[in-house]
Amino acid sequence: MKNKKYDIDSVRVYQSVQFEKSQHTFFSTREINNMPAVEIEVINDLQSVSIKSKDDHIIVPLTNVSCIYLRSPKRLREEAKDKQEKLKTNTVSIR
Repeated sequence: MKNKKYDIDSVRVYQSVQFEKSQHTFFSTREINNMPAVEIEVINDLQSVSIKSKDDHIIVPLTNVSCIYLRSPKRLREEAKDKQEKLKTNTVSIR
């Protein structure tokens, strides 16, 4: 069975899991509350969710996942707008 790619924004789990040497119940693909962004992927073969950062990698069974939040069209538009604004502010004119 081939894994379908979802545009996942965040995941919440029922019971906390140890990740990067501390307990967590919420993971996001963007930086929220000084928590670095992580890569999140559904693994159908293992019926689980893979959560990966530069320092740690865990697999959480779907039985412990309370919710998987997908990026909404509104969120995608906001991210595109934020990127445009960042590009404008990072542009330096040289004379």
